[in-house]
Amino acid sequence: MPEFSGAWPPEPWDVAQSAYDLHSAWVAGDTDVLAAFYAQNPDGKPAKTRSAQYSTGVIGKVARWFWGRPPQQATKRLHIPAAADVARTSADLLFGQPPQWVLNQGDATNLEAAQDRLNQLLECDDATATFLEAAELQAALGGVFLRLFWDSEVTDKVMLSAVGPDAAIPEWRYGKLAAVTFWSIVATDKRGTWRHLERHEPGAIEHALYCGDSDHIGRRLPLQEQDATAWAAELVDQNSSIPTGVKGLTAAYIPNVRPARRWRNVPGLSPLGRSDFEGIEHLFDALDEAWSSWMRDLDLAKARLFVASSLLEQDGPGQGASWDPEQAIYTPAPADDMIEGGPNSLVQAQQFAIRHAEHQATCTALMNRILVSAGYSTGDFGDDQLAGQMTATEVTARKDLSNRTRSKKALYWGSAMAPLARTMLDLDELVYGGSYGLQADPEMQFPVRVDQDPVQRSVEIANLRTAQAISIAASVRKINPNMSSDEVDEEVAAIKAELAELAPDPEPFGDSDFDTTPEPHSDLQPDSPLPEDGDELDKAA
Repeated sequence: MPEFSGAWPPEPWDVAQSAYDLHSAWVAGDTDVLAAFYAQNPDGKPAKTRSAQYSTGVIGKVARWFWGRPPQQATKRLHIPAAADVARTSADLLFGQPPQWVLNQGDATNLEAAQDRLNQLLECDDATATFLEAAELQAALGGVFLRLFWDSEVTDKVMLSAVGPDAAIPEWRYGKLAAVTFWSIVATDKRGTWRHLERHEPGAIEHALYCGDSDHIGRRLPLQEQDATAWAAELVDQNSSIPTGVKGLTAAYIPNVRPARRWRNVPGLSPLGRSDFEGIEHLFDALDEAWSSWMRDLDLAKARLFVASSLLEQDGPGQGASWDPEQAIYTPAPADDMIEGGPNSLVQAQQFAIRHAEHQATCTALMNRILVSAGYSTGDFGDDQLAGQMTATEVTARKDLSNRTRSKKALYWGSAMAPLARTMLDLDELVYGGSYGLQADPEMQFPVRVDQDPVQRSVEIANLRTAQAISIAASVRKINPNMSSDEVDEEVAAIKAELAELAPDPEPFGDSDFDTTPEPHSDLQPDSPLPEDGDELDKAA
């Protein structure tokens, strides 16, 4: 815990905080926040003059962005939530189907009870919802923290919550999370800004309350000073900590993708990972500019009529004049005003063309570039117009980029969640009772993503079965790749039982109503001796 009234967040987290603010603005899609962010100088303070647009370096570059331009005219700036779509798709790819948690033989002394409780903790709806939330934060901010909490008066099990990296100060040891301090602003009043700090370390969770200002942590005060932290004052010991009773860390960090290119050589920041938005912020900006230009074309293309003054009806002194487009008869006008298309024609129509194809092609190209740079396929966004004309193999190939990105992120999830799942089960055993004897980390298994159409898969399996090139067990695994071995065995047994019921029973030989024994030849009785030579055999025949 900090013991001084220093800047908050401390170095080097203040550098990371600026990137978090930028990516948060893009994923939130708030146009006011985007305009405010890009209208500032890199130090976070508003520019005194707009001469920054003519400057060189970072200040001039940012000020010349679409969202950095001053609103000198009443222009309509529209925002396409491409960043939010990328984050949502990343979460859907990972946790659209809930992962499974597996304990192998020897991982626990009471394996069946441990597996059942693990499923209750991590395969329930609330855990899956937390994973989806965490995956969106992970894609947008470059990583996400998961922390454990419990309250025996409210829940009957240990719970998970997701925390963004912009509200945490981690401590690393050889690239692994050793401890982390979560912070949040719980109140702002005339005394200053109140922050609650919650430090997770192996065996304990420490709580502290600080009062400072918007940029400094301030001084430490008792937890009872704020209602938001008064509950912790009744639970902490003399060290302001709550002992967990378990050896493991009650928090975990899941990076999005490594390495963190922006902070690769910055101590403390290099293990964080990089956001899906890193390096493509200018593409988001260009997409908004192209879309706003498209909408401006629609506005400019509205039909407008220029009417000669001789057609106007005076509404009275000081009330101007008006024109009735439904009027059928007008007072004759001079001949030169009657010339159609002339400079003095009575009514002139003005309507600009809408550059629909050009704008659509531009927006499509920008969006495709965004998706490829972020590591996703256009087919996963519903933008693939050729999907209906392609075979299943081609569809799968076009989604291969998303599958590879999903596989990489799944590795980070499995590596970080395995020890946290074990700590979660140990903590649940301690708080809510149970006897599991856990000896190893559970395994997090992600379902196999099936891209092929079910009808096409069934036709393929039917052809393989007809050719006797695949077994029933292999067929079940192919159509249900996420089944366990026990589930596959049960399905095979059920299929064989149904086939046995449908097949007719063969009748025993000789039980038929008709005697199928062939009649002996009239000239060659069974008891007659056979001819010895061919001539006699021919005669007998």
